[in-house]
Amino acid sequence: MNRRIAAIAIAAVAVLGLTACSGAPASDDASTSDKSSSASKEAPKSNDQSVADACNIILPALQEAGKDSQSAMQDAASDPKGTVEKFSAAIGKVEDAAAKVTNPEVKKPTDAITTAYGTLRDAVTKAFGEQDASAMGDVSTVMSDVTDAAKELSTVCTAG
Repeated sequence: MNRRIAAIAIAAVAVLGLTACSGAPASDDASTSDKSSSASKEAPKSNDQSVADACNIILPALQEAGKDSQSAMQDAASDPKGTVEKFSAAIGKVEDAAAKVTNPEVKKPTDAITTAYGTLRDAVTKAFGEQDASAMGDVSTVMSDVTDAAKELSTVCTAG
């Protein structure tokens, strides 16, 4: 069972890691950083959100979730319940950021990623929390969904 848990942990981290690296690179400009961090804390007031503004909300959340989930998965075999809680919190951050994205071009792939991450969270919960090894198939399936959505988000964010 521990070998299967390790395999699921590696797969889940790989999915989040790949997605976190997708999209446009973050700007080093301090003023842009201040704007994006302020934008990510408040929901937009209108539908005038640009592609860049939307990407500046979701991409940092994906990067943070990738780091958080990688940390959570390191203790998967010794603390499966803690892993589920940390992994769920990481996905929750993505869901919170996704709720602030209103730009229709970015919203579509963001919603697809959020849905896929919800499915991944359910599979991780099943695998670690319930010790159900059959969840590995679910992880493999959702990896493709997350990768496809990440590619779409990357295309939108680099074009915008």
